[in-house]
Amino acid sequence: MFLVCLGRTSVDPTDQGGAGLLFGTHFQDAWDDLVQEGLISSEKRDSFNIPVYAPSLQDVKEVVESDGSFSINKLEVFKGGSPLVVNQPGDAREVGKALANTCRSVSGVLVEAHIGDKLSEELFLRVERRAASHGKELLEQLQFFHIVASLSFAQ
Repeated sequence: MFLVCLGRTSVDPTDQGGAGLLFGTHFQDAWDDLVQEGLISSEKRDSFNIPVYAPSLQDVKEVVESDGSFSINKLEVFKGGSPLVVNQPGDAREVGKALANTCRSVSGVLVEAHIGDKLSEELFLRVERRAASHGKELLEQLQFFHIVASLSFAQ
């Protein structure tokens, strides 16, 4: 059996790599903007959560071995690249839009259910503007890593 999942290179569980950056500063700051402008309460912001966890190689190894149903034939992490698809990497506005669209594709329905259509649109516009001001850095830093495991039934 092959297992492929989002992963991280760091052993530090607070360092979620690309997933942490995707829903990190720009996304959180956009939520803060809505609170500071009185559009939503801090409680509303704080009650929104996207449970993302990217395991390390050690995490996967420990889970597979503790279960005992499988043995690991091969376990590795590889760089999958950036989730941002842009035609012009030098265009900061395009990078900002790509980040906002990526965030929206993952969390848009959840955000809309939590704060409504209009505020959701406002939130992602703010993510786009904030990300555009850091376009080049985002393309360099926002890299996803994946863990690939080849497993066989334990004997």
